[in-house]
Amino acid sequence: MAWTVRKPCLEVMSKKIVISSQLNHFKKDRLCNIHYNHFVRHKCTHTINVEEFLSDFNKQQCVERLQKLSVPNVISKQPKIKAAVLVPLCIVDSELSLLYTLRKSNLRKHRGQVSFPGGVQDTSDNHLVCTALREAEEELNIPPNLVDVWGCGKPIIGTEFSVLPVLGFIGDINKLDIKPNPSEVELMFTLSLAHFCDSNNCRYTRFRFKDRGTYVIPVYLNRTCRIWGMTAAITHVTLSALLPDKYNFQLTQNAAYTHGNYNS
Repeated sequence: MAWTVRKPCLEVMSKKIVISSQLNHFKKDRLCNIHYNHFVRHKCTHTINVEEFLSDFNKQQCVERLQKLSVPNVISKQPKIKAAVLVPLCIVDSELSLLYTLRKSNLRKHRGQVSFPGGVQDTSDNHLVCTALREAEEELNIPPNLVDVWGCGKPIIGTEFSVLPVLGFIGDINKLDIKPNPSEVELMFTLSLAHFCDSNNCRYTRFRFKDRGTYVIPVYLNRTCRIWGMTAAITHVTLSALLPDKYNFQLTQNAAYTHGNYNS
């Protein structure tokens, strides 16, 4: 299935975001370059050898690293509500990429935010991996049997949920019949792994909590939607596992940009 990108209804001019009247309901600091066809692609000049990356040996190495990496928790006590997200690794125009969604602006929680497909564990889910796969099918029409689950990272503890990141390879996106659920997804977009290897696309933000110090998370810039919050934290851990020699953006809890990953 071929995807076409139409003219954007948002532009960035002199670092100021100019928002068209059709998108006034979105927050300005979260968006740029929204496309009407609900699917946006980005390319980068860096290259990654797809065949080597998808080899069984590299896959095993990636999973081992993913299971060791973690981010500082916002709270010490784990929330009772458990959730999971699928981190969809895919191929777009021969480039390895990650797939993201932008949540609808009228949703009750996390509206207008960039996310991975996912949600709260249902009583019918035997495992949180099932939760991630079920939600990916509900949100994007990706059948669970077409997802090659590589492995899971450590749960990330937020203020409302503990979220399990599930890394899964969904193959060439042109061969998938992806249909964003219009009641949940405003649009979906992909970013190549090489995009994150460019330091110009990586920033950070700090949250200060009383009695808990400073919490630092990455922010990823692109022409579609700024990636921040828990989605950015999951992205950071995933990239650290997938590209330890190419992804150099490193953070610690109490420093803005240092030589040290979030590690267990």
